[in-house]
Amino acid sequence: MYQSFVFLEIRVLMLSDEKAFCSCKAGSAAGTCPICTRTPGYPLLLTEHIARDAYRLAQSLGCTLIPKAQYEYPSGMPALPPEYQLCGASVKIAEKGMLDIEFHKHKKQIDILEIRIEEDAGRLMHADGKAFMDYSSAGMPSIRIRTGNNLELGEEAEMFLTELNNRLRYIGLLTDSDSSHKIRCNAYVASTEFPNPPQHYVKLRNLNSFNFVRKAVNEDLRRQEDMLKQGKEPISESRLWNARMERTEPYKTRDFIDYVKTRPAKELHFYTAPDTLLQEVLQTAPENQQSRKLRYIQSFGLSIPIARALCTEARLADFFEAVLQFGIEPKIAANGILEDIIPLLKRAGKTIDAFVLQPEYVARILRLAQEGTINHPIARTLLQKIIIDGADPAALLAQDEWIKISDETTLRTLVQELIAKHPKEAELLKTGSMKYLEILCGQVMKRTKGFADQQLVKQLIKEELNIRIIYVLSMGGAISATIQNGQVKAGSTKILSELLDTDIAKRHIRIEPSISDGLFSEELEPADWARLIHAICEKIASGTANGIVITHGTDTLVYTAPLIYWLFADTPVSIVLTASGTAPSESEEARRNFNAAIKLAWEKENGVYVSFNGKVLSPLNLKFVDSGDIGFVNWNMQTPLFRGEGLLSDYEESDSLVFESLLSEAADNMFLIKTYPGIRSERLISLQKDIRTFFLELYENGTANMKDSSYSLKEFLKRGKKQQCRFYCTSQQEEAIDFSNYASARDLWKEGAVPMGMLTTETAIALYYAASLVCDSQEELDRIMETAALLNEK
Repeated sequence: MYQSFVFLEIRVLMLSDEKAFCSCKAGSAAGTCPICTRTPGYPLLLTEHIARDAYRLAQSLGCTLIPKAQYEYPSGMPALPPEYQLCGASVKIAEKGMLDIEFHKHKKQIDILEIRIEEDAGRLMHADGKAFMDYSSAGMPSIRIRTGNNLELGEEAEMFLTELNNRLRYIGLLTDSDSSHKIRCNAYVASTEFPNPPQHYVKLRNLNSFNFVRKAVNEDLRRQEDMLKQGKEPISESRLWNARMERTEPYKTRDFIDYVKTRPAKELHFYTAPDTLLQEVLQTAPENQQSRKLRYIQSFGLSIPIARALCTEARLADFFEAVLQFGIEPKIAANGILEDIIPLLKRAGKTIDAFVLQPEYVARILRLAQEGTINHPIARTLLQKIIIDGADPAALLAQDEWIKISDETTLRTLVQELIAKHPKEAELLKTGSMKYLEILCGQVMKRTKGFADQQLVKQLIKEELNIRIIYVLSMGGAISATIQNGQVKAGSTKILSELLDTDIAKRHIRIEPSISDGLFSEELEPADWARLIHAICEKIASGTANGIVITHGTDTLVYTAPLIYWLFADTPVSIVLTASGTAPSESEEARRNFNAAIKLAWEKENGVYVSFNGKVLSPLNLKFVDSGDIGFVNWNMQTPLFRGEGLLSDYEESDSLVFESLLSEAADNMFLIKTYPGIRSERLISLQKDIRTFFLELYENGTANMKDSSYSLKEFLKRGKKQQCRFYCTSQQEEAIDFSNYASARDLWKEGAVPMGMLTTETAIALYYAASLVCDSQEELDRIMETAALLNEK
């Protein structure tokens, strides 16, 4: 058994016109400067604003600040051309900090051993296939951060750098535009046989991105482990990362060292931080970033992605909280800032701290939208005129030309007039021809020059004509089947019409096939899902639906129900799925479940539900237990979930053919594997030629055979990790997958397996399909999968 040790040495460049320890221009020749030329008798001069920024970072990382520190000279300072001579000094301003990371549900505290201020020695650049040194930043202040060696994986190293980058942005030391070139990192890696401590470290250089850090660390750990298996001992050396070949290559040997080696300045010069500076750092420190995220989730009910987005910068979070002071609901304030204000600021080339609009004016605009006085397009137009055009907010809001007509009495009068004027269209609408709803609504919008609340207009038309429409979308199954020669045959929507109870049949029920009649649930394909999703989008976008019922077969309902939830969890209408274990001619189950589903859709205003045999179930973690009275249950759920944040939002842009293409592509790239004693590794490896996404059903809370064996998942995972495969893991038993307790579970985690928490296999696969419809990148899909895995945790 092997263990890995990884620590990072990170340098954060602080852009400055001057060098770190003198007033010389950065990137310039030393000239006669006594500090640059190390002339005895001239003390180093650390600029106060650089010290302040370094202390701010140290404070945010929970470090112990060092108010008085001796200037030192670190070993290994690279030789620069004579015209760029530097003093080469270093001063340790903090120690003993930490940064929390979480990778695939494993939380870990990474030690920060020390933080130093040094001089930048220039940057290795690459262009036209050549490498060269750029000395334009030579002498600029650089913050050097040294971690402990309790990192184990390249993914953890990448996660640490990402979290550090987030922390730097949060406290205002980095922006989106400069983070990529201001952070540089060397990684030190060692692989040893358990439980031996490392007697060597390999220094990995030429790591120009966080992605390269991950790849280089993993690749060299693999190289060292292979050496150990062959009875060879890895040595301390420096190696370069070859990004094109994706391997590390020898550079030069080096001594074993796991600490920053320095020597004190001969004249014992010290840097002493002014008391006022340290007090300012402590008193102006923003709330801890992680604590703030958690508070937003728990106190304001915000989702994890929204809380994370608001806390990217302290000033953004401060602005959000300032808007809340004026009584705006947190979710409305968050959406207004993230979906409207931030994009408009980017278009205007402005940042949140340069944003001249006061929180009070933002709150006023959002309140008008919240109360229905103006609609979202008008609210966005107001913000655009203020942010981009520089209009005066007070004067703009004083104009009444922006006000949406949402007074119910006014609009009802208009609706009554138009219904009286168009009796034929009104009568056709009452008989179920829904296109006349759009026609009558269009007449009202024309009369009001487009300022009427369109959804309210449609609602009033339906009220005046006493119309409440429940759409029934048929997906086949036994609920609409027939019995012929003793066998169940897929039926049609006509059979569903015959199942309606008398009181239900009097209501406005529209039964439509979302797929061709004659389909069994087990015959479901991506194209069928695409048509169903498109039909739901059409009904919601039309504004005609008060509820949607989906009739389905029992076999694949456990996939369709969560798919609909992931896409439509925040839909403005209720969606109810139902099924039957028997055909209508066999028992009353089909009639009973169908009518109960319609009643539930009638009662609920929103949410996604499963109605079966007198029970109302969550669409997530649905399991079919038996064909008797129990039928379905919710597996491993503390609190049933019916509402959330749906992945689909723009219902009007729905396209069935696009959905079919995306779902088919996702299906072609996915494979489900249930581990069992005797599963052969080489057969699984052969799948990786064409497949990049695997769902693994493991034992208990995430265990499997991970020995060096032909019946192990180890080599399958190792090869897949190198090929950028994804492994989403669920449990065969009623357990939450968290890779705890067992060594084999930890080995799975180390090879990149992603725990899906308490989600069932079917619910996790449905999430993958849903995310495939909306994600533009693999990284975005990864975030959705891992975030959803946190749902309903114990």
